[in-house]
Amino acid sequence: MKLANLILFLATLVTCQCFSERQNNFTTEFLYFTQSETAGHAAVSPYGVWNMLSLVKFLTVGNTKTQLERALFLPKSCVESIYGLKNLSDVVLGSNSGNTSVFSRNYLVIDQNVRLNYKDFEEKAKIIGMNIITLDLNEQDTAVIVANRIMLDEGQEFSVKVPELIKIDEIHPNGITLANVNRFQRIWRNTFTSVKVENFHDENNRQIGKVNMMFQTITAACAQITPLKSQVLELPYGTDGKYAMLLIKPWPKTKVNDVFQKMTTFTYGQILNILNMQPPTVVYVKLPRFKINTNYALNVPLNKMGVFDLFEKKYSQFYRVPRNSLFVPAIVQHVSMEVNEVGLRRDTVQSAKRSMMFYASRPFLYFVIEKTTDTIVLSGVYSKPTVY
Repeated sequence: MKLANLILFLATLVTCQCFSERQNNFTTEFLYFTQSETAGHAAVSPYGVWNMLSLVKFLTVGNTKTQLERALFLPKSCVESIYGLKNLSDVVLGSNSGNTSVFSRNYLVIDQNVRLNYKDFEEKAKIIGMNIITLDLNEQDTAVIVANRIMLDEGQEFSVKVPELIKIDEIHPNGITLANVNRFQRIWRNTFTSVKVENFHDENNRQIGKVNMMFQTITAACAQITPLKSQVLELPYGTDGKYAMLLIKPWPKTKVNDVFQKMTTFTYGQILNILNMQPPTVVYVKLPRFKINTNYALNVPLNKMGVFDLFEKKYSQFYRVPRNSLFVPAIVQHVSMEVNEVGLRRDTVQSAKRSMMFYASRPFLYFVIEKTTDTIVLSGVYSKPTVY
């Protein structure tokens, strides 16, 4: 029996790794195009949107389906997809520890008179965590209030403050409005010892503001990665090793967008492999304290990734639904996260022959990673300094 359980666990882990790689391929483009719409300062959940659209793909046919498969890097096999999505979701979201938790919830808002004809779709939606909200969308004012209320009430069960995410122009009687809500609540493994106001600069070392800078000395994985022209640091959360934050700081005079370009060929897997090979390193860390809450309409970033027909009533194609009768007017996302000095302990720094400084005093990228599958749960760019 134990052998059977081990085999099942290993099979699940392999499937998760396969789907994690697909999601991570999606991450770079999604973050790049979203932050380009927000003047560079952004926080998004690539996993949340990828998971949501991977499920919606089951409803589509023709060119609409093809565009989603290409943008999401999905396999064409429906059976492989549904079990891969379920396994990955179970691992990423299903075992939160007492000091770190991830909330990621998807919602599909549709008119009560519209029928989704894909077999067992509601059952598949439930398995993967998609909540279907059916309302009278001809009463738009009321529908928006009720949809936002449902999301708020469900968030309160998890102590998540959900904003009024859906707006009146984002629903339509013939539309499927998609919403993704995320909160990452974290505690560092090691506490930051002090906070002090310091200057924050751009890539050319020009001062652009001030931040509350946190300080920490830690034994961690840190490396200069020449193909990215960046310094990379991994900071762990909690004590179970489940989550970590990957920080990528471009070298002086290297822009964040330059790093994005290089990450299209130099993958997350390669970055993590380099970090795993590093010898024990004492790292002197400076990191801004910040809090970010974002509400994004994602139609334009997904357009830039090749997803067009889904948003156009004239072109969208859904399974066993007449042409020109169903489309997606909007995909919206909320992300809430806070980076502060709170940690579980103050470890004695291990002695090491190697030491480095990681001072995040200019724009940088950050990625929250689920370590067992290397899945990127949240990602963002910090480029607008504030004293928080």
